Amino acid sequence: MPAPPVDLAAEIARLKTYPFLAPLADGTLKRLQPNLIERRYAKGETILRVGEYSDTAFYLKDGIVEIRMAPAAGAENVPRVAGARAVDGGATVLQRTGGQGGLAIQAVQRSGLSADGTVIISDMPADLRPGHQTLVEPGELFGEINALARYALSSDVIAHTDVVCLAIRTPALRALFKQPELAAFKEQVDNRYRQRTLGAHLRQVDLFAGLSESVIEGLRQTAELLSFEPGAVIVAQDAPADAFYLVRGGYVKVAVRTGAHDLSITYLRKGDYAGEISLLLDEPWPFSLEALEYVELVRIRREAFQQVVESAPAVEQRLWEEVVRRLKERGAALRNPLASQYLQMAMDTGLIHGESVMLIDMNLCTRCDDCVRACASTHGGTPRFIREGNNYRHWMVPNACYQCSDPACLVGCPTGAITRPLGTREVTINPDVCIACHNCSRRCPWNNIIEVPFYSPVVKKEVDLPTKCDQCIGREDGPACVQICPHGALTRISFKDMPQVVRTFTE
Repeated sequence: MPAPPVDLAAEIARLKTYPFLAPLADGTLKRLQPNLIERRYAKGETILRVGEYSDTAFYLKDGIVEIRMAPAAGAENVPRVAGARAVDGGATVLQRTGGQGGLAIQAVQRSGLSADGTVIISDMPADLRPGHQTLVEPGELFGEINALARYALSSDVIAHTDVVCLAIRTPALRALFKQPELAAFKEQVDNRYRQRTLGAHLRQVDLFAGLSESVIEGLRQTAELLSFEPGAVIVAQDAPADAFYLVRGGYVKVAVRTGAHDLSITYLRKGDYAGEISLLLDEPWPFSLEALEYVELVRIRREAFQQVVESAPAVEQRLWEEVVRRLKERGAALRNPLASQYLQMAMDTGLIHGESVMLIDMNLCTRCDDCVRACASTHGGTPRFIREGNNYRHWMVPNACYQCSDPACLVGCPTGAITRPLGTREVTINPDVCIACHNCSRRCPWNNIIEVPFYSPVVKKEVDLPTKCDQCIGREDGPACVQICPHGALTRISFKDMPQVVRTFTE
């Protein structure tokens, strides 16, 4: 039966009961309504699962949510929430303060709660060690950093009681941040990130790992949080040197002007940075930065950057080494502009997301299809890729999973059938859990998920099961396609390593 029609007026009225949405005009809420969904979870039900990628933030309306932490190396080094305490056998509880609908928090201790050992979701308060819990109470937002910057979830989020949440999908979340009426909401969300997570994210950058607590605290207090839409110019070439930029989400194109055109030099991803050349040399920006997709940045002003350099000689030395490397890249691009065409191709096609991209040298390939047969033999008779694709010079990029850095296919799987274990590269689909909803197939921007006939034990009927390259995970000799090719025509490379990419395509 078709779904009953939505009573839009009633939906708008319901959304207005959420305090942070109340200032919005009905027309704005009408546009956002498809991506604002009220959800209910029974006690014990999983809201977010460790290892998953999510495109949804959650505003907790009623009930209590538990952050159930999984053991992870380095968990003891995550920052503490000011004023929060956690003791053995107890839990840290976050409560709404600051008036109706506010997102300001205070942390209070509750005792007598069970303790599951485990790590905190990347945008949740980090005052815990294995053997502790975090409870979230009404008025709190959680999951927004994962939704905006596509970090894998590092903990389970469970309904501690029966729960009512407003699920805010990423398009609506970005739109809400742009509404002038919700400036206070955006500021509160940014402050949460600044208080809870920014320090940990700064320490995850190798450059800042050895900084003292006082220096990190200074950066945390003064840093600006910026967002850019695809195609936006972040910094123009020859602009004055005024800040250092750290990427916390998305991809950024680095380019240098040559004549009437921009020449791509490299790209930045989560954890990468730019600006040190201009600040250290006290010269204008030698290149431009452009958002290739939605980008989240941390901007550190010149004064704060100088404090870092003065306080840590090792950081200054590392920065000077980076200056030399990047100036060499810039010079090489200007001397050999043809080499940058492969970087631009990678940006245009999405290959920059690829951790393991299959390439076939068509000068060596005899079209024997041994690679396809080897893949099929390894995967129960069904190959996981198609020996067709785009050609660049004498290389073909077949339709095979790239094992993306930020895999869109993992977002929104209703059963958790498609996963990437934390710390690994391979994205896999479990046929015993998959219900063939095709969510992952639709989300893959590169059409690299293949659907094959399969009798599903879940839905107990024949379905078109999504399948994809899993790099023959568990096979001692690695991917069968590479090993079996009798002519050595097939290889795999990571587009994180652009020098290797350029060498491969120019050989």
